[in-house]
Amino acid sequence: MVNSLFHIIIFTVLLFFANTSVHASANSFQAEGSDLLMGIGAHHIGMAGAVVAKTNDIYSTYWNPAGLVEIKDRDFTIARQLNAELINNNMIAIGSRSSLLSSFDLDSAMAFSYIPRLHIKAKGAFRKGDLESIFLRYALPGLPENFDGQLESKTKDYRFSLAVAPLGKRHWSIGFSLSRIECATTSCGVTAEDPGNYIITSTDATAIAMHFGAKYFFSDNLTIGLNIEDIDTTLVVEVETTDNQGTRKERYKVSFPHDLTLGFAWNYSDKTTLSMDYEMIYGHYGDYKIDFQILRSGTEFRSQQWRYRMGALVPIKLNSDKIDNIDLPAPFVPTMGMGWQGGSLDLDLAVYAHPIMSYQRKKLYPSADLSIIYHF
Repeated sequence: MVNSLFHIIIFTVLLFFANTSVHASANSFQAEGSDLLMGIGAHHIGMAGAVVAKTNDIYSTYWNPAGLVEIKDRDFTIARQLNAELINNNMIAIGSRSSLLSSFDLDSAMAFSYIPRLHIKAKGAFRKGDLESIFLRYALPGLPENFDGQLESKTKDYRFSLAVAPLGKRHWSIGFSLSRIECATTSCGVTAEDPGNYIITSTDATAIAMHFGAKYFFSDNLTIGLNIEDIDTTLVVEVETTDNQGTRKERYKVSFPHDLTLGFAWNYSDKTTLSMDYEMIYGHYGDYKIDFQILRSGTEFRSQQWRYRMGALVPIKLNSDKIDNIDLPAPFVPTMGMGWQGGSLDLDLAVYAHPIMSYQRKKLYPSADLSIIYHF
């Protein structure tokens, strides 16, 4: 069974990448990063991100900081999207158990992580109703709806996380993360309304964000998890614009939407875990209203040192006031993966359909992630 599953996964990886050829087009658009629904960490992506109650490694700093207290001792990790063109690493992090709060009968752990949340690059003519135009305006508030030119946007997250739980028999754990978010966007082009005039825009934005997570161990086999991202986060935006009339600067604030996830993990047996998450992304990003509701489900099967995973991300609602209907080319996003644990090293691989690029290309766009955790 192990060899059969291994061959199936390897065949799927090769098949996916054999179908990633890019057709020549006047327009180009590429989007990468953890903010694009799939998250980070091949272990977790292989289960479609249905891990808010299951996560117990250093990737808890992203999925649910409460799980960080369950790391073995000290962990270092690095992750990468294998077919990435823009982002070299999806996450670099280091974490450690701590006796800092032992006098209060609390176990604790802390971690520092670097997360490239978003990197998009586009070139060409984009019109008001195009996904590219809508997505680029999320990255750069104030960009004209009809734009012809080049644009690149990056969002980086530098994060400190702390998790605590009772010493001894633990029934709960909680975690907090504090992020410094940095955004930078540049664009150069013309607008359809006034094609004779050029416009060059440079944008820098920063924010301090708070994240909270909790886990409740209802029984030895059932865990309930909660995670809240970007609590009351506001970007301070500085824009420099140069056009035919000269150069001008402006400063304003942009709010981030809230991201709330509730889920459970059930150990069906010693070898099998089933999990399900319900995620809501809602609120405003600048002037844009967002209402996303997503169901994630995943399964993990364990056999000695090997782990086999599969999952599905099911969009329940993807609404925005800037687009009438957001429909992916399939009713759900499939994921699968495998992992190997041996002493001080964890290796994980995940294969999945990239939601944003699938929507942009009107067909399932394959992608793969690899992550490595070193325990020391």
